[in-house]
Amino acid sequence: MMKEYKKCQSCSMPIKKSEDRGTERNSEKSSSYCKHCYQEGEFTQKNISVEEMKEFVKGKCMEMGFPKFLQACSLEI
Repeated sequence: MMKEYKKCQSCSMPIKKSEDRGTERNSEKSSSYCKHCYQEGEFTQKNISVEEMKEFVKGKCMEMGFPKFLQACSLEI
């Protein structure tokens, strides 16, 4: 059995419930990625670099009103 991560290995979003998980091609839940990053066995943001992903996540954290110190912590991928 594969390890089931508690936060997305792409964006670091906490994965608390099964419905927060992405899906594989066979419709099984992903053990590594959230539903925002991974669907039907593919990444939702194709051809994005690690640095671009960090900036994307930082922007989302700012949109959601996270304090700056939490934004920095969540980006340690």
